[in-house]
Amino acid sequence: MYDDSTHQLWHCETVDGQMILKLCDNRSVQSSPFWQGMEQLFNVELPVHLGEFDSVYQTITELSTLQIPEYVASGSSVQDEQLFAFVLARMLPGTMVESALVDDDMVIALAEHISQLHQHQKSTWGPLHSAKLTAEQWPQRLQNTLRLLAENQQAVPVKMVVEAIELATDYTPETFVPVMPDLRWDQFLQHNGGLSALVDLDAIVYGPRELELVLLEYVLNEQQAMIFVEHYQRSHFLPDLSLVRKPYRLLLFMMNVLGEKNVDAWMQAPTRF
Repeated sequence: MYDDSTHQLWHCETVDGQMILKLCDNRSVQSSPFWQGMEQLFNVELPVHLGEFDSVYQTITELSTLQIPEYVASGSSVQDEQLFAFVLARMLPGTMVESALVDDDMVIALAEHISQLHQHQKSTWGPLHSAKLTAEQWPQRLQNTLRLLAENQQAVPVKMVVEAIELATDYTPETFVPVMPDLRWDQFLQHNGGLSALVDLDAIVYGPRELELVLLEYVLNEQQAMIFVEHYQRSHFLPDLSLVRKPYRLLLFMMNVLGEKNVDAWMQAPTRF
């Protein structure tokens, strides 16, 4: 879907049923601003990360209110001095969610899924299976990531980067929860008219929930955001995003999370929470 896609997806008919095979090319990962950001900030190296994906599937299956594909196998290998990795999972019924067709019930299901994941807090952060970074490391790693990504972002004014880096020094999260820095509707399946499954688990990490909420301001329209907040607040208070919105928005823009090319339009998008 995006210019920096790092995977090929294969629908496989096997003697043991229908499977989805996801193949990752390390050359694409190395040139992807999203995965550069994920490695610099969260210490996630995607090909290696995929080789340890059994624990990721198991954890999210236990935490989420949605269906998660059954993990079958994963691994990595070197071919022609290039690293390739794969994940094989059992196929679930349903079709990819299209944002234009999202209804209120799907938003409620998303809120319940995220609320459930946000209940599982840690004092450390990083890869889901080995979240060992401390809270005190967050501001510095965030600043370093903004600097790294800005080096290849000619469309981003230097003044905007400097301001985001300065703001990044002012906030240290107290707790961390499972979040998706690439959360989009097409990561989910719909079945029988409802949001049924989460199928893309590649980028789930322990991080500040504010980062995911800032991303949701782009994913949800005004009405959907109101519905989301109503249901999210049944389990959690809504944090103040004013201190982190600018640096997190710029981070997500430079990671090319939703493919937006106009940084001014991105930074000036409506606030939902």
